[in-house]
Amino acid sequence: MDRASEPRLVSPWKSRQVSKTQKITYLYRDAGNYKFWGEFYVLGTLSLDDLRPHLLHSDNFVPDTIGIPSLVPDVQNADDHMLHEFHSIEPTEPALCPFTADELIERLRAANATGWFSGMV
Repeated sequence: MDRASEPRLVSPWKSRQVSKTQKITYLYRDAGNYKFWGEFYVLGTLSLDDLRPHLLHSDNFVPDTIGIPSLVPDVQNADDHMLHEFHSIEPTEPALCPFTADELIERLRAANATGWFSGMV
């Protein structure tokens, strides 16, 4: 029997890929340029360029619309608004992830498609 016709054993460990966790840092910047920072984790890999097509003007999003906490301060003034920005994405150790990278992109896509401010008072 030649090697090409030999049965091949497939190990589940060889085909299984270790999932990667990424930390996404985002910020709220008011009109006076005061900044408030937050972060969350996703399971999987993505880049800021993967997110941009789904953001308002390629930069902004409303966190409540996609299920992450808003960083707008409780006490607001005329400089405040609802828009946030993604700042960075970096690999990290495994962490509790509210959703996967694909789910985040789908949430962004859906919010962009229906309008970032739809359903808000």
